[in-house]
Amino acid sequence: MRRIKCEGERIGRAGDILRCGSLAYRVETDWAKWPDQMEHMTALNCCWGADGFLYVVTGKPDAPVVVFDRDGKYCRTIAQGRFGKSHSVSCTKNGTLLLADAHKSAHVIKEITTEGEEVRVFGTQGVPGDSGYDFDYLETLQKRGESPTGTRWNKNAASNARIDSIRRRGQPFCRPCGMIMTPEGEYFAADGYGNCAVHHFDADGVYVTSWGAPEDFRVVHSICMDRLGRLWVADRENCRVKVFDTKGNLLAVAEGNLSRIGTVFADETYLYAAELDGGVTLIGLDTLEVAAQLGVPGDGVFKAHGICADDKGNLYLATNKANENNLIRLTRIE
Repeated sequence: MRRIKCEGERIGRAGDILRCGSLAYRVETDWAKWPDQMEHMTALNCCWGADGFLYVVTGKPDAPVVVFDRDGKYCRTIAQGRFGKSHSVSCTKNGTLLLADAHKSAHVIKEITTEGEEVRVFGTQGVPGDSGYDFDYLETLQKRGESPTGTRWNKNAASNARIDSIRRRGQPFCRPCGMIMTPEGEYFAADGYGNCAVHHFDADGVYVTSWGAPEDFRVVHSICMDRLGRLWVADRENCRVKVFDTKGNLLAVAEGNLSRIGTVFADETYLYAAELDGGVTLIGLDTLEVAAQLGVPGDGVFKAHGICADDKGNLYLATNKANENNLIRLTRIE
Protein backbone atom coordinates (compact mmCIF):
# COMPACT_ATOMS: atom_id res chain seq x y z
CA MET A 1 0.00 0.00 0.00
CA ARG A 2 1.46 3.34 -1.11
CA ARG A 3 1.54 6.35 1.20
CA ILE A 4 1.28 9.69 -0.56
CA LYS A 5 2.84 12.29 1.71
CA CYS A 6 1.26 15.73 1.58
CA GLU A 7 3.75 17.88 3.39
CA GLY A 8 5.73 21.07 3.19
CA GLU A 9 4.91 24.77 3.39
CA ARG A 10 1.81 26.01 1.64
CA ILE A 11 1.67 29.43 0.01
CA GLY A 12 -1.44 31.59 -0.24
CA ARG A 13 -2.46 34.15 -2.83
CA ALA A 14 -0.29 36.99 -4.06
CA GLY A 15 -2.95 39.45 -5.19
CA ASP A 16 -5.14 37.57 -7.63
CA ILE A 17 -2.46 34.99 -8.44
CA LEU A 18 -2.24 31.56 -6.83
CA ARG A 19 1.09 29.87 -7.48
CA CYS A 20 2.93 26.70 -6.45
CA GLY A 21 6.08 25.65 -8.27
CA SER A 22 5.47 25.62 -12.02
CA LEU A 23 1.69 25.83 -11.61
CA ALA A 24 -0.06 29.20 -11.48
CA TYR A 25 -3.68 30.32 -11.63
CA ARG A 26 -5.48 33.65 -11.76
CA VAL A 27 -8.32 33.85 -9.21
CA GLU A 28 -11.65 35.01 -10.69
CA THR A 29 -14.28 35.31 -7.97
CA ASP A 30 -16.84 36.96 -10.28
CA TRP A 31 -16.66 34.54 -13.23
CA ALA A 32 -20.21 33.23 -12.78
CA LYS A 33 -22.93 35.72 -13.79
CA TRP A 34 -25.81 34.74 -11.58
CA PRO A 35 -29.19 36.31 -12.35
CA ASP A 36 -30.41 38.87 -9.85
CA GLN A 37 -32.85 36.48 -8.18
CA MET A 38 -29.97 34.05 -7.55
CA GLU A 39 -27.42 36.60 -6.42
CA HIS A 40 -26.74 34.86 -3.11
CA MET A 41 -27.18 31.26 -4.24
CA THR A 42 -25.01 28.56 -2.69
CA ALA A 43 -22.84 26.44 -5.02
CA LEU A 44 -22.03 22.95 -3.69
CA ASN A 45 -20.49 21.17 -6.68
CA CYS A 46 -20.11 21.31 -10.44
CA CYS A 47 -19.14 19.39 -13.58
CA TRP A 48 -18.58 20.16 -17.26
CA GLY A 49 -20.88 18.30 -19.61
CA ALA A 50 -19.88 17.01 -23.02
CA ASP A 51 -22.26 19.66 -24.39
CA GLY A 52 -19.91 22.42 -23.18
CA PHE A 53 -22.04 23.64 -20.28
CA LEU A 54 -21.18 23.80 -16.59
CA TYR A 55 -23.74 22.13 -14.32
CA VAL A 56 -23.80 23.48 -10.75
CA VAL A 57 -25.76 22.04 -7.82
CA THR A 58 -27.03 24.44 -5.19
CA GLY A 59 -28.79 22.30 -2.57
CA LYS A 60 -31.99 24.31 -3.16
CA PRO A 61 -35.21 22.46 -4.14
CA ASP A 62 -36.34 25.28 -6.43
CA ALA A 63 -32.95 25.49 -8.23
CA PRO A 64 -31.19 22.14 -7.74
CA VAL A 65 -29.11 22.42 -10.92
CA VAL A 66 -28.06 25.72 -12.51
CA VAL A 67 -26.44 25.75 -15.95
CA PHE A 68 -23.73 28.17 -17.17
CA ASP A 69 -21.96 28.52 -20.50
CA ARG A 70 -18.19 28.75 -21.03
CA ASP A 71 -18.23 32.51 -20.42
CA GLY A 72 -19.93 32.15 -17.05
CA LYS A 73 -23.30 33.31 -18.36
CA TYR A 74 -26.41 31.87 -16.71
CA CYS A 75 -28.38 29.72 -19.13
CA ARG A 76 -31.16 27.91 -17.28
CA THR A 77 -32.25 25.97 -14.20
CA ILE A 78 -33.29 22.30 -14.38
CA ALA A 79 -34.83 19.55 -12.22
CA GLN A 80 -36.86 21.93 -10.04
CA GLY A 81 -38.70 20.06 -7.30
CA ARG A 82 -36.91 16.75 -7.90
CA PHE A 83 -34.36 17.02 -5.06
CA GLY A 84 -34.50 17.90 -1.38
CA LYS A 85 -30.81 18.86 -1.29
CA SER A 86 -28.79 18.40 -4.47
CA HIS A 87 -25.33 17.76 -3.05
CA SER A 88 -23.10 16.67 -5.94
CA VAL A 89 -23.18 16.29 -9.72
CA SER A 90 -21.10 14.20 -12.12
CA CYS A 91 -21.38 13.78 -15.86
CA THR A 92 -21.62 10.32 -17.43
CA LYS A 93 -20.36 8.91 -20.72
CA ASN A 94 -24.00 8.81 -21.83
CA GLY A 95 -24.42 12.56 -21.48
CA THR A 96 -26.57 12.26 -18.36
CA LEU A 97 -26.01 13.65 -14.86
CA LEU A 98 -25.75 11.83 -11.54
CA LEU A 99 -26.97 13.78 -8.50
CA ALA A 100 -26.90 12.67 -4.88
CA ASP A 101 -29.75 13.93 -2.73
CA ALA A 102 -28.29 14.56 0.74
CA HIS A 103 -31.54 15.72 2.37
CA LYS A 104 -32.03 14.01 5.74
CA SER A 105 -35.13 12.18 4.50
CA ALA A 106 -34.24 11.49 0.83
CA HIS A 107 -31.61 8.66 0.71
CA VAL A 108 -31.47 8.45 -3.09
CA ILE A 109 -29.22 9.21 -6.03
CA LYS A 110 -30.82 10.12 -9.35
CA GLU A 111 -29.59 9.93 -12.91
CA ILE A 112 -31.20 12.70 -14.97
CA THR A 113 -30.93 14.15 -18.46
CA THR A 114 -29.43 17.58 -19.05
CA GLU A 115 -33.02 18.81 -19.33
CA GLY A 116 -33.80 17.53 -15.83
CA GLU A 117 -35.83 14.41 -16.61
CA GLU A 118 -35.31 11.29 -14.49
CA VAL A 119 -33.54 8.34 -16.12
CA ARG A 120 -32.92 6.12 -13.10
CA VAL A 121 -33.23 6.27 -9.30
CA PHE A 122 -30.81 4.46 -6.99
CA GLY A 123 -32.09 3.65 -3.52
CA THR A 124 -35.61 4.02 -2.14
CA GLN A 125 -36.99 7.48 -1.44
CA GLY A 126 -37.33 8.02 2.30
CA VAL A 127 -35.82 4.66 3.30
CA PRO A 128 -32.32 4.89 4.87
CA GLY A 129 -29.73 2.13 4.98
CA ASP A 130 -29.36 0.57 8.44
CA SER A 131 -26.06 2.09 9.59
CA GLY A 132 -27.33 3.24 12.98
CA TYR A 133 -27.27 6.89 11.86
CA ASP A 134 -29.21 9.27 14.10
CA PHE A 135 -29.73 12.83 12.88
CA ASP A 136 -30.54 13.98 16.42
CA TYR A 137 -27.77 12.06 18.19
CA LEU A 138 -26.37 15.20 19.84
CA GLU A 139 -29.45 15.31 22.06
CA THR A 140 -28.79 11.72 23.13
CA LEU A 141 -25.18 12.51 24.00
CA GLN A 142 -26.15 15.61 25.93
CA LYS A 143 -28.66 13.65 28.01
CA ARG A 144 -25.83 11.28 28.90
CA GLY A 145 -23.52 14.16 29.75
CA GLU A 146 -21.25 13.20 26.86
CA SER A 147 -19.69 15.21 24.04
CA PRO A 148 -19.25 14.26 20.37
CA THR A 149 -15.86 13.59 18.82
CA GLY A 150 -13.98 16.82 18.26
CA THR A 151 -11.82 17.47 15.22
CA ARG A 152 -9.37 20.19 14.27
CA TRP A 153 -11.45 21.60 11.45
CA ASN A 154 -15.04 20.65 12.19
CA LYS A 155 -16.36 22.45 15.25
CA ASN A 156 -20.02 21.68 14.54
CA ALA A 157 -21.14 19.57 17.49
CA ALA A 158 -24.35 18.35 15.82
CA SER A 159 -22.46 17.28 12.71
CA ASN A 160 -19.81 15.41 14.70
CA ALA A 161 -22.46 13.70 16.81
CA ARG A 162 -24.30 12.43 13.72
CA ILE A 163 -21.10 10.86 12.44
CA ASP A 164 -20.50 9.30 15.87
CA SER A 165 -23.92 7.64 15.67
CA ILE A 166 -22.89 5.45 12.70
CA ARG A 167 -22.34 1.94 14.05
CA ARG A 168 -21.93 -0.22 10.96
CA ARG A 169 -21.86 -0.21 7.18
CA GLY A 170 -25.45 0.01 5.99
CA GLN A 171 -27.03 -0.82 2.67
CA PRO A 172 -27.55 1.98 0.11
CA PHE A 173 -28.27 4.75 1.03
CA CYS A 174 -28.18 6.97 4.10
CA ARG A 175 -27.77 10.61 3.06
CA PRO A 176 -25.42 9.79 0.13
CA CYS A 177 -22.81 12.28 -1.02
CA GLY A 178 -21.95 11.37 -4.62
CA MET A 179 -21.85 8.88 -7.50
CA ILE A 180 -19.88 8.36 -10.70
CA MET A 181 -20.26 6.23 -13.82
CA THR A 182 -17.17 4.40 -15.05
CA PRO A 183 -16.13 4.21 -18.74
CA GLU A 184 -17.63 0.69 -18.72
CA GLY A 185 -20.97 2.07 -17.58
CA GLU A 186 -20.88 0.79 -13.99
CA TYR A 187 -21.59 2.99 -10.98
CA PHE A 188 -19.75 3.67 -7.71
CA ALA A 189 -21.25 5.76 -4.92
CA ALA A 190 -19.90 7.60 -1.88
CA ASP A 191 -22.47 7.01 0.86
CA GLY A 192 -21.14 9.32 3.46
CA TYR A 193 -23.24 11.57 5.66
CA GLY A 194 -25.19 8.75 7.26
CA ASN A 195 -23.10 5.75 6.24
CA CYS A 196 -19.45 4.71 5.90
CA ALA A 197 -19.53 2.92 2.57
CA VAL A 198 -18.56 2.82 -1.07
CA HIS A 199 -21.25 1.02 -3.09
CA HIS A 200 -20.88 -0.67 -6.49
CA PHE A 201 -23.72 -1.07 -9.00
CA ASP A 202 -23.53 -2.75 -12.41
CA ALA A 203 -24.38 -1.07 -15.72
CA ASP A 204 -28.06 -1.95 -15.26
CA GLY A 205 -28.14 -0.20 -11.89
CA VAL A 206 -28.23 -3.46 -9.94
CA TYR A 207 -26.44 -3.44 -6.60
CA VAL A 208 -23.22 -5.51 -6.60
CA THR A 209 -21.30 -4.99 -3.36
CA SER A 210 -20.01 -2.48 -0.78
CA TRP A 211 -16.97 -1.86 1.36
CA GLY A 212 -16.13 0.33 4.33
CA ALA A 213 -16.69 0.55 8.08
CA PRO A 214 -16.79 3.34 10.71
CA GLU A 215 -13.09 2.80 11.41
CA ASP A 216 -12.29 3.14 7.68
CA PHE A 217 -14.17 6.33 6.86
CA ARG A 218 -15.47 9.36 8.68
CA VAL A 219 -17.76 10.88 6.00
CA VAL A 220 -17.27 9.28 2.58
CA HIS A 221 -17.80 12.61 0.84
CA SER A 222 -16.74 12.16 -2.80
CA ILE A 223 -15.50 9.59 -5.30
CA CYS A 224 -13.89 9.69 -8.74
CA MET A 225 -12.10 7.34 -11.12
CA ASP A 226 -8.83 8.21 -12.83
CA ARG A 227 -7.73 7.18 -16.33
CA LEU A 228 -5.97 4.13 -14.85
CA GLY A 229 -9.21 2.79 -13.39
CA ARG A 230 -8.40 3.60 -9.75
CA LEU A 231 -11.08 4.93 -7.41
CA TRP A 232 -10.15 7.95 -5.30
CA VAL A 233 -12.36 8.41 -2.25
CA ALA A 234 -12.54 11.48 -0.02
CA ASP A 235 -12.44 10.46 3.66
CA ARG A 236 -13.48 13.95 4.67
CA GLU A 237 -13.32 14.19 8.43
CA ASN A 238 -10.12 12.10 8.56
CA CYS A 239 -8.54 14.68 6.21
CA ARG A 240 -7.28 12.09 3.75
CA VAL A 241 -7.93 10.49 0.38
CA LYS A 242 -7.98 6.71 -0.09
CA VAL A 243 -7.28 4.97 -3.39
CA PHE A 244 -8.89 1.62 -4.26
CA ASP A 245 -9.23 -0.76 -7.15
CA THR A 246 -12.78 -1.57 -8.26
CA LYS A 247 -12.88 -4.59 -5.93
CA GLY A 248 -12.29 -2.45 -2.86
CA ASN A 249 -8.63 -3.29 -2.35
CA LEU A 250 -6.74 -0.38 -0.79
CA LEU A 251 -3.90 0.81 -3.04
CA ALA A 252 -2.78 4.11 -1.52
CA VAL A 253 -3.57 6.77 1.07
CA ALA A 254 -2.87 10.50 0.68
CA GLU A 255 -2.60 12.31 4.00
CA GLY A 256 -0.56 14.85 5.92
CA ASN A 257 -0.87 18.57 5.27
CA LEU A 258 -4.52 18.36 4.21
CA SER A 259 -7.73 19.68 5.67
CA ARG A 260 -11.17 18.14 5.09
CA ILE A 261 -11.56 16.92 1.51
CA GLY A 262 -14.71 18.29 -0.09
CA THR A 263 -14.39 16.68 -3.54
CA VAL A 264 -11.93 14.59 -5.53
CA PHE A 265 -11.70 15.06 -9.29
CA ALA A 266 -9.29 13.66 -11.88
CA ASP A 267 -8.28 14.79 -15.35
CA GLU A 268 -5.63 13.21 -17.58
CA THR A 269 -2.73 14.48 -15.45
CA TYR A 270 -3.77 15.15 -11.86
CA LEU A 271 -5.99 14.14 -9.02
CA TYR A 272 -7.43 17.31 -7.49
CA ALA A 273 -8.36 17.15 -3.81
CA ALA A 274 -10.50 20.18 -3.02
CA GLU A 275 -10.19 21.09 0.64
CA LEU A 276 -13.29 22.31 2.39
CA ASP A 277 -11.25 24.47 4.74
CA GLY A 278 -9.27 26.18 2.01
CA GLY A 279 -7.03 25.09 -0.85
CA VAL A 280 -6.55 22.44 -3.51
CA THR A 281 -3.95 19.64 -3.54
CA LEU A 282 -2.76 18.21 -6.89
CA ILE A 283 -1.36 14.67 -7.07
CA GLY A 284 0.27 13.33 -10.22
CA LEU A 285 -1.56 10.27 -11.54
CA ASP A 286 1.62 8.66 -12.91
CA THR A 287 3.93 9.42 -9.98
CA LEU A 288 1.45 9.37 -7.08
CA GLU A 289 3.36 12.31 -5.69
CA VAL A 290 2.11 15.75 -4.72
CA ALA A 291 2.58 18.20 -7.59
CA ALA A 292 1.23 21.30 -5.82
CA GLN A 293 -0.76 22.49 -2.85
CA LEU A 294 -2.62 25.66 -3.75
CA GLY A 295 -3.88 27.93 -1.00
CA VAL A 296 -3.67 27.72 2.76
CA PRO A 297 -6.27 25.95 4.93
CA GLY A 298 -8.17 28.56 6.86
CA ASP A 299 -8.46 30.89 3.85
CA GLY A 300 -12.17 31.63 3.74
CA VAL A 301 -12.16 32.32 -0.01
CA PHE A 302 -11.16 28.80 -1.09
CA LYS A 303 -13.69 26.82 0.94
CA ALA A 304 -13.75 24.17 -1.76
CA HIS A 305 -16.75 21.89 -1.31
CA GLY A 306 -16.67 20.99 -5.02
CA ILE A 307 -14.23 21.13 -7.91
CA CYS A 308 -13.97 20.36 -11.62
CA ALA A 309 -11.77 21.40 -14.54
CA ASP A 310 -12.40 22.30 -18.16
CA ASP A 311 -10.42 21.09 -21.19
CA LYS A 312 -7.97 23.99 -20.86
CA GLY A 313 -6.94 23.12 -17.31
CA ASN A 314 -8.93 25.91 -15.64
CA LEU A 315 -10.37 24.92 -12.27
CA TYR A 316 -13.84 25.72 -10.93
CA LEU A 317 -14.42 25.76 -7.17
CA ALA A 318 -17.88 25.50 -5.64
CA THR A 319 -17.35 26.99 -2.21
CA ASN A 320 -20.59 26.32 -0.30
CA LYS A 321 -20.89 30.06 0.35
CA ALA A 322 -23.84 32.31 -0.37
CA ASN A 323 -21.93 35.35 -1.62
CA GLU A 324 -19.86 36.59 -4.55
CA ASN A 325 -17.27 33.86 -3.93
CA ASN A 326 -19.69 30.95 -4.32
CA LEU A 327 -18.31 29.78 -7.69
CA ILE A 328 -14.67 30.65 -8.39
CA ARG A 329 -12.65 30.06 -11.54
CA LEU A 330 -8.89 29.52 -11.26
CA THR A 331 -7.66 30.35 -14.74
CA ARG A 332 -4.51 28.45 -15.65
CA ILE A 333 -1.54 30.69 -16.44
CA GLU A 334 1.03 29.13 -18.77
